[in-house]
Amino acid sequence: MSHDLVALVRQQPDAAAVLDGMVAMGERLEIRAHIGAIHVHDEAGRLVVSIETPMFVRVPGEVERLLGVQVHVPTWWVNVRAAADPPDAERVARKFADDLVRWQGGTVWSA
Repeated sequence: MSHDLVALVRQQPDAAAVLDGMVAMGERLEIRAHIGAIHVHDEAGRLVVSIETPMFVRVPGEVERLLGVQVHVPTWWVNVRAAADPPDAERVARKFADDLVRWQGGTVWSA
C-alpha cells in the first residue's frame, strides 16, 4: 500500500533542490519531471516517490478542515506519495518531506 505525506511549508518550496541535495548526500535516486509532479526512481528504475506540484493555500482554516491540523496561512501544500512496492520508498518519502520542512519551515502531516 502506498503511504501519503503532506509537507506544509512557509516558503515556496523548491522540491528539485531538495532532491538534488539528497542525491548529493548519497541517495541513489533518479529524478524525472512530469507535468504536475516529480517522480523519483531507484537504481532499478522503479518508481519510489511521487511529489506533486506545490499548492498555495491562502484560506484560513482550510488545512485544519482537510487534515485536522492548525497551521498559519498562507502556506504551501506539497503532496508526497511513497510507492507501495520498493522497500525503501517510505523512508525516501519521509526524508524528502523532513528535509523540505527543515529548509523551508513548516510541518509534515502523515496519514
